[in-house]
Amino acid sequence: MSARFVVIAVAGWLTTCHAALADPMTLDFSWGGAKGCVTLFPNPEFRLRNVPAGAKSLSLTLTQGVREMGGEELPIPSDGILPSGTFRTFGPCNPGVYRWTAQAKSATGEVLSEAHRARYYPSDELAEHQP
Repeated sequence: MSARFVVIAVAGWLTTCHAALADPMTLDFSWGGAKGCVTLFPNPEFRLRNVPAGAKSLSLTLTQGVREMGGEELPIPSDGILPSGTFRTFGPCNPGVYRWTAQAKSATGEVLSEAHRARYYPSDELAEHQP
């Protein structure tokens, strides 16, 4: 084996390992100040971290158990912060666990990464076991 081939193979392996070891995308939000039981509920502020390179859009969906309450597909915010009131869904009404799912997508619509965050409404306590 030539030394050049070994160097190229090791460089390729390191690139692959680095991508696999990269921190996963995360999503966070707070129900603080949210007023539920409204038909068109303004989204809370979302904070995203470790959005994959090449992601062009973000699909956000609110669920309670198996019930989908709506969502929106938007451009990826450059600073990772999506302000509250950017879009609207059906709002939480009854106390319980509600979960937001974020999917970062490429320009062709391929899902590059997915993150979830569940919190109890209206207390804002994190749900240990996300439904």
